[in-house]
Amino acid sequence: MPLKRRRNFLLTFILNLFLWLLWFYVVFNISPDQHFSFFIFHFSFDIPFSLILFFFTLTLSLTLTLAFIFSNTRKGFLTSLFIAGFLLLRLIKQAYPLNILLLIGIIVCLELYFSRKNKNP
Repeated sequence: MPLKRRRNFLLTFILNLFLWLLWFYVVFNISPDQHFSFFIFHFSFDIPFSLILFFFTLTLSLTLTLAFIFSNTRKGFLTSLFIAGFLLLRLIKQAYPLNILLLIGIIVCLELYFSRKNKNP
């Protein structure tokens, strides 16, 4: 009888708690007006650093939380990508029903692709 590998949830819980605390720190203490500017061949690019940090920490913390809830890392990651994508669409005022359906379709296609890829040897 094969032995099941026991997962250590304490380390995951501590990392998840740290990521949620980092996300709350980003939300409450970092100004949304902070920009990161750089130049490439006389072109100036302004990247909103706080938005990138917000979405990055939100996606990581949601991934760990939802992976624990679903007991599946892939489903947790795809669900967190959907939530982050929806929030990004809301941010740029493009959260129309068609765009949300397209986002759902992309997530479902990714789920089907990765679930079929794991079944075929």
